[in-house]
Amino acid sequence: MKIQLIRLFAAFIAGGIVMILHEFPKAFIYNKINPDQDLKRKRNIYKLHHYIDPIGIILCITNQAGFSKPYMYRIKDKKTNFILGMTGLFSLLAVFAVSISILRFVIGINSNLNYPEKTDLNELIPQFILVHIALISISMFIVNLFPISTFDMGLCIAGISPSKYFLIIRNDYFIKMMLVLIIIIQFITSFGTLIMTSFL
Repeated sequence: MKIQLIRLFAAFIAGGIVMILHEFPKAFIYNKINPDQDLKRKRNIYKLHHYIDPIGIILCITNQAGFSKPYMYRIKDKKTNFILGMTGLFSLLAVFAVSISILRFVIGINSNLNYPEKTDLNELIPQFILVHIALISISMFIVNLFPISTFDMGLCIAGISPSKYFLIIRNDYFIKMMLVLIIIIQFITSFGTLIMTSFL
C-alpha cells in the first residue's frame, strides 16, 4: 500500500514537471519572438503552475498519459506557429532522453524496470519520479501528435496550412473525445511503456 501511494505521488510530481518543461519553452520563445508583449503577459510565463492542467494531471496519475495547459498565444504568422509546435515536441523528446539517460546510466535500471535493492523507501522516490517523467513525457509526445488546435501538432498544421487548421478546429471536440477515450483504455500508456523499456 505504501509503495502504491509513493507511485501515485511520484506520478503527480512527474506530471507537473513534464507539463512545465513542455509549455515553458514555448511561452519563453513566443515572448522572445514577440517582444512587444505587455509586461504583465511577459511576467505570466514565469507562473509555472499555470501550465498544469487539472484533467491532464489526473490522467497522468491514473494513466501516465495526459496533457498540459498551453500558454495563450496571440499568433499572427505561420512561422511562429510552426516554431512553437516543434519546440513543444522537441522539449518532450529532450525530457524523455534526459530521464532515460539518468535511469539507464546513473541509476542502472534495466528494461524490466528492476530497481537496485533499497531498504529506504525515500531513496526510491526519485527513481519512481524519473520513471514516471520518462513515461509521461513520451506519452505526452504521442498525445501532442493528435491534430488538436492547441496541441503541438495543431500549431505545426497552423504553420503549414491555415485552411487545414480551421478544419481541425471544426472537429476539435470530436478529436478531443477520441483522444480521452484512447488514453482511458491505456493504448497510449502501453505504447509509451514499450518505447521507454526499449531504451532501457
